Amino acid sequence: MTTPRRSTRAVVAGFVGALLLAGIWVAASALRGSTGEGMPAGADVITVQRVVDGDTLVTADGTRVRLIGIDAPEAHPEPECGADAATARLRDLAPEGARLRAVADQEDLDRYDRELRYLWTEGGTFVNEALVAEGHAETIRVAPNTRYAERFADAEAAARAQGAGRWGTC
Repeated sequence: MTTPRRSTRAVVAGFVGALLLAGIWVAASALRGSTGEGMPAGADVITVQRVVDGDTLVTADGTRVRLIGIDAPEAHPEPECGADAATARLRDLAPEGARLRAVADQEDLDRYDRELRYLWTEGGTFVNEALVAEGHAETIRVAPNTRYAERFADAEAAARAQGAGRWGTC
């Protein structure tokens, strides 16, 4: 009679062990970043030196980074409508000294030798998308770097409909 109980206990212990391992795997995956709607796994860490305008920043090592898939109003030579707000919002999301997560798409550099990147804050905010969703930038689709193009287009449509940011003031 003791054999069935031991067998049942072994099965229960094995099941509990498997659940624990699955939980550890899920937690470890979350720490690395997901491959779904959130930040992709394998993102590089960059440190912000300064924000140039609403879609470009410079890292601590002097690298110029252009945010992929968005276009903010030009700040130079003369600021376009909404440029100051877009630049200020990028400074809020990526202040001097901030550590961001950066991911490339298909191409590493643009024609001006700026690194093309999608950026996330340490808190998980998708910077490119936030700028579009808040009306500080519009979506641009430059193949082959279009991983989030539909997501950005949806965010822009909602921002326009709500009159957010430049869509309500320009």
